[in-house]
Amino acid sequence: MKPVLSLPLAALLVVACSSGCTWLSYFGSTEEGHTRGKVFFVGGAGPVGNVVGTFDVPRGLRAAGYSGAIETFGWQSVVGGTLRDQMDRNRNRSEARRLARRIQTYLDSHPGRSVHIVALSAGTGIATWALEALPSGYSVHTVVFLSSSLSCEYDLTEALRRIRNRLHVFYSERDPVLRYMAPVAGSVDRELFSQNIVGLRGVIIPAHASPTVRRLYELRVRNHPYDERYAQYGYFGFHADSTSAAFIQHVVAPLLLTGTDSGAPPPIAAPEPPSGGE
Repeated sequence: MKPVLSLPLAALLVVACSSGCTWLSYFGSTEEGHTRGKVFFVGGAGPVGNVVGTFDVPRGLRAAGYSGAIETFGWQSVVGGTLRDQMDRNRNRSEARRLARRIQTYLDSHPGRSVHIVALSAGTGIATWALEALPSGYSVHTVVFLSSSLSCEYDLTEALRRIRNRLHVFYSERDPVLRYMAPVAGSVDRELFSQNIVGLRGVIIPAHASPTVRRLYELRVRNHPYDERYAQYGYFGFHADSTSAAFIQHVVAPLLLTGTDSGAPPPIAAPEPPSGGE
């Protein structure tokens, strides 16, 4: 499949969107296959977060054989940039409700079809609050968090109740953005001055969880710490390279396509031997 956008053009668009341009996200969307399910990709904060993954995530999903619709959901602010997207919780809650309505509309129009969410960084907050905002009787199938900037203290109980299969959380202790910037700017749910971030540590069961809530976490959450083998797919444990098309194709997409999970890490193919030579 040909790349959706050449790298030089993508770079120009990043520069052009330095003040924020949420509309760019929708370039990665396609309604092709809308009768076979849908994946919502929710990017990170700011103009760069608005671009990262917009083209690579759909490309990786298609390369893996996903045939449903794909929507890159633009939620980032036009004015205020990265800090506002990370800190303006009232606006973010409003954007999350808009995403919930998008999900509800799709499920109403296509009963029995599966919705999945893949979210990056601050976008995991939008995804979480969208799940919480879904009316009773509505749910999504599988959710994937990449480099989440939610705090580990955030109670995911209500969001998990809207997930039928799994919440897969990919995290890396070497993530420089979450390690050095999040303690200053705060997590997307506004826990300040802490390195206790999901994207660094994974999801943690609340300390005072009831047995029912504890069981819900155990059933729904699968933490995936960084694995050195991910590097072969362009993910080196940093912040946004988890949206690499190859990583999405070989590691993330299978979690959506199979609909099942044994609790073991996602399968990782062995590196291909170099071509040519002995």
